[in-house]
Amino acid sequence: MRIVFATSEVSPIAKTGGLGDVCGSLPKELRKLGHDVVVFMPFYRQARQYFEREGVAVESAHPPVPIVWANWAAQAGFHRTLLPGSDVPLILVENDYFFDREHIYSTHAGADDFLLRYAFFCRAVVLGCQLLGIEPDILHAHDWHAALLPVYLHSGLRGSETFRATRSVFTIHNLNYQGAAGPDAFALTGLHSRYWAGDAVEHFGTVNPMKGGIIFADQVTTVSPNYAREIQTPVHGAGLDGVLRAVSYKFSGVLNGIDSDEWDPSSDPHLEANFEAGKLHGKTVSKRMLAKEARLKYKAKTPLIGVVSRLVDQKGFQLLLPILSKLLKAGAQAVVLGSGENYYEEGFAQIAAQNPESCSVWLGFDNELAHRIYAGCDLLLMPSMYEPCGLNQMYALRYGTLPVVRMTGGLADTVVPYDGTNREIANGFGFVDPASEDLYFATWAGMLNYKDSRLWKTLQTNGMQHDFSWSRSARQYEATYERALKG
Repeated sequence: MRIVFATSEVSPIAKTGGLGDVCGSLPKELRKLGHDVVVFMPFYRQARQYFEREGVAVESAHPPVPIVWANWAAQAGFHRTLLPGSDVPLILVENDYFFDREHIYSTHAGADDFLLRYAFFCRAVVLGCQLLGIEPDILHAHDWHAALLPVYLHSGLRGSETFRATRSVFTIHNLNYQGAAGPDAFALTGLHSRYWAGDAVEHFGTVNPMKGGIIFADQVTTVSPNYAREIQTPVHGAGLDGVLRAVSYKFSGVLNGIDSDEWDPSSDPHLEANFEAGKLHGKTVSKRMLAKEARLKYKAKTPLIGVVSRLVDQKGFQLLLPILSKLLKAGAQAVVLGSGENYYEEGFAQIAAQNPESCSVWLGFDNELAHRIYAGCDLLLMPSMYEPCGLNQMYALRYGTLPVVRMTGGLADTVVPYDGTNREIANGFGFVDPASEDLYFATWAGMLNYKDSRLWKTLQTNGMQHDFSWSRSARQYEATYERALKG
């Protein structure tokens, strides 16, 4: 199959979250399965800076050409390179007005032009395929930024030679971000007025590209089976649960994977000592070195709790902040790496200042330090309010660090809480209700069970031996593409 990915993020080039991780890894695995994959993304300032740092030459794929749609005209340039670490072509869509900004999702001079930016990007993907001779079997659109592509296919694009046989797959990475704009923004899409309807992109008086992608794609996926179930309910459906139930015949959840080469404790270059399941001496060394780096006294029998996350409400830190000091008094040490809302940054920093011998906080993000935290900690906390998939718990499991999670979204698909009877399959600890006391008791249970070294090694081994690689996910996407072609 020839598969075209359209995405606003690609790791490690330009990303803010899991979307970038998926689109940086999944195309490589599909290529290993023998498919012809091409990735389109915007040529952000951040992408330019990445290639300059890495010394990678980006060549022109086609001179700039005008794109005219609705009442707009903008020029698109196309550049070509390879997805890092692969032979997968990466096509970069250039337009400095839209993409040369301080942050990936920055507005322009205060103008709220997000829909215009990504309508242009979708139009540029279409034109890029036509100019570069790319005739996709599958057009795989990711999140709301690319959601108009299935709509454009439906609206007449399949009449062109380039797209006559193309079928579309739309993946929801986070349903809470839908790209919705006011009714005046409908003109920006360039769609016929018949698409301003409840069975198209109109949603309670707004333009909702996410809704359009869901309705018009041949197959719809999201990033974990449990999240697929959750978002078909009013509680988690963000106003689109009815739409998702209506298309349940073509909707499925495919659990994300992780890059098992990058996240491999047996070869990780960021660690002082490597280790693997059954040979965990290197993890002990990693804990000792992490404690030293955090300026904490190393205590072999004291559980070291880690947090690696954006410090925002979605990640459940309104549950953790009130009880962290209590966990420290109960006999734990903690390290926190992250950035986000001032309230949480200041709150965690204050706890660290009050408990310098048992808590350390790094504000910001450091990928190498994140590797060392996963390797050196005993427990990792993820008390998310919702979590479409989650990757941190997979990284932790790979490194023999047991997650304590709220059982939601992909966390419930990957973590099997220990309940005293299931040591053969358990790999972490969990709680259901979004309450601080429930998080406390789940973490406390982990701290108590840490004292049983034989049980702990069994739980560690269970997690470390699980297959979270992208090869598993790629085969499921391959089956999704085949269903789209048959439909």
